[in-house]
Amino acid sequence: MKKYFAEKDYITENNSLLPQLDLNNMVECQDFIKKGLNLQNAWINPWGWQSWNPCEEIMPGKKQKSLTCHLIKQWNKYLTFPESNFKPSKNIVLGQFITYFRWENYYFFIVSTGNLNTETPLPPVQYVINRKSNSILIELADKGKTWKKDELMCQLEFFTAESYFEAQEKLKAIFGTSDSESALYSHRFDSIQFLGKTSFGWESWYNHYARIDEKIILKDLSKLSSTENFLSVNKNEYHQVFQIDDGWEQSLGDWERDSIKFPQDFSHITSEIESKNLVPGLWIAPFIIDSRSSTAKKHPEWLLKNHNHKLIPAGYNPLWGKNGTFYALDLSNPEVISHLDHLIETAINKWGFRYLKLDFCYAGMFYGNYQNKGAAYQWFNNAIKILTSRKTNHKGQPVAYLGCGVPFEPAYNYLPLSRIGCDTFEHWENKISRLINWNGRNSAYLNLKDTLGHAITDKIIFANDPDVIFIRENNCTLTIEEKLLIGKINIMFGSQLMYSDDPSTEPVEQELYLIRELKSFREKVKDEKFSVKNLGVNYYEIQSESGKYKGFIDLGKKHLLELYKTGE
Repeated sequence: MKKYFAEKDYITENNSLLPQLDLNNMVECQDFIKKGLNLQNAWINPWGWQSWNPCEEIMPGKKQKSLTCHLIKQWNKYLTFPESNFKPSKNIVLGQFITYFRWENYYFFIVSTGNLNTETPLPPVQYVINRKSNSILIELADKGKTWKKDELMCQLEFFTAESYFEAQEKLKAIFGTSDSESALYSHRFDSIQFLGKTSFGWESWYNHYARIDEKIILKDLSKLSSTENFLSVNKNEYHQVFQIDDGWEQSLGDWERDSIKFPQDFSHITSEIESKNLVPGLWIAPFIIDSRSSTAKKHPEWLLKNHNHKLIPAGYNPLWGKNGTFYALDLSNPEVISHLDHLIETAINKWGFRYLKLDFCYAGMFYGNYQNKGAAYQWFNNAIKILTSRKTNHKGQPVAYLGCGVPFEPAYNYLPLSRIGCDTFEHWENKISRLINWNGRNSAYLNLKDTLGHAITDKIIFANDPDVIFIRENNCTLTIEEKLLIGKINIMFGSQLMYSDDPSTEPVEQELYLIRELKSFREKVKDEKFSVKNLGVNYYEIQSESGKYKGFIDLGKKHLLELYKTGE
């Protein structure tokens, strides 16, 4: 373990840069240096600072994908490490939190462990990896932090492993997770244990998007148990979720139901959901706001501004904000935190929801001219700790939270169930966003790459949510092979299986085939753990820890997953 301490009292004006790690001189690296291994011939998994960052192993000689979009600059807030001026280049790779280097089956990990202690959280870490010099510069997202002399600034753990499964065991030791026959999850995942080891559910987004109302939601709810669908065939799987996504609110930041679309109080709908033995779920984006909302007009001082008193953009969405731009809230303002805490209290104990999808969480990590001084990570930690503090409702029923667009390092203790990649899509690719080289786009293809890239920490740091699978034929161009590929990858490397199709019609033959095939596949692999190894840009090798199964994944030409019993 390596620790860095402040050498004097000071306030950081820009992100702190710690002394460079020269891997050639590090004791922990001598083993692979003796083998003639270096960063130039390593596959590098950069991880990403939040769940929508691209996460795939970068081949030797290849450049990391761009993290910016020149056409829509508001999108750059999503993928670039907060307040950093570094960019990927020919020799520079930017990694965060947990980054590893791989040579065939030999791994070298760097893990930032500064947030294992939740009482005194440390800033998120970015690794500026220089392939050419075999060195790593450490950057902290600590702008605005007041450091005291000898205060701990950063804590890093290094380890090597000679297999995927050995690496997982060492990560378990670091993060205090272990397999146990007496619990579905280790202690880290106590709050979501009631959902089952794999949580199942339905959500409204990928079929209806924001075009929802009470009639649509109640119709879908009533049909879930009366038609053969992905949930009904898995109905014995603990407490399944029924989640209402974006489209219910008056506007972004005005978190009251749209009374035209939802004339009855939400407690009526949640009672209906509970009567079906389902867990009522609701989407909320607590840290972002439309400047045209009533809340923004009533409390303009709640919106985060820079030192020139200009609003800080949090992203771009044509449906939100003036000209598509939406903004961030000032989490240092106690009135903002009280407002958001009241929102969570209302959603849980007045409306009756017990599964809250907290989206666009990355916006809580933006630095600005805060009402109260400090660094973004400190205010984010305070906010997310308060917002997720209710583990049960006033009836004593358990409550779960899903983090989405979430900063990994400052959030893993509070949001154990987390989205682990970019949004998926009912098409293999988003052609327009790909054309403008936006690598945070919604895309079934990129989503699968992210799921595979983050798979090694599933059920160790996060219960990975890979996003939804698709069964439907209508409004979906995915082929049967692509739908099976998505479903099988999610089953093997995820901890949540959600779908979003319209259950109100009886499934056609192709849909029945997919439902039954995925159920059969899940039964086949339910007791297995799998490794995944990148062999090429779109080609992966998979293998079970028991040695019973081997196979491959092709995201390139064939779009399929094949799994064989060894010896066949």
